[in-house]
Amino acid sequence: MHASWHGEIFAGKHYAVHKRPWVSRLVGTHPSGELQREFLPGLHDYSHGKAHHSRGVYLYFAVPPGVYEFFRPVSWRRDERFFGRVDDDGTIEELTREEAIECLRNTISE
Repeated sequence: MHASWHGEIFAGKHYAVHKRPWVSRLVGTHPSGELQREFLPGLHDYSHGKAHHSRGVYLYFAVPPGVYEFFRPVSWRRDERFFGRVDDDGTIEELTREEAIECLRNTISE
């Protein structure tokens, strides 16, 4: 079963930075320690969008079981970013970076 996760897109003509939520599946590690990722596509929901879509536009993700990194803006100055594992029942469990890497290693070795 897939988990559902979403975040609001922060955009505006007076702001240089446009903040978009994203979800990346962790698929491996590079010898240098970098994480290898595949970004999931999201579906836009404009139904609550304000004028010029500066607020109220959401990006929804269907997240299959696996290990992921999640990011979404919470306000113009604050973001939420965390690692997580989606179980077979569609539950998202928050993990530390080290726990996510360990889960990834266990998944690859199986």
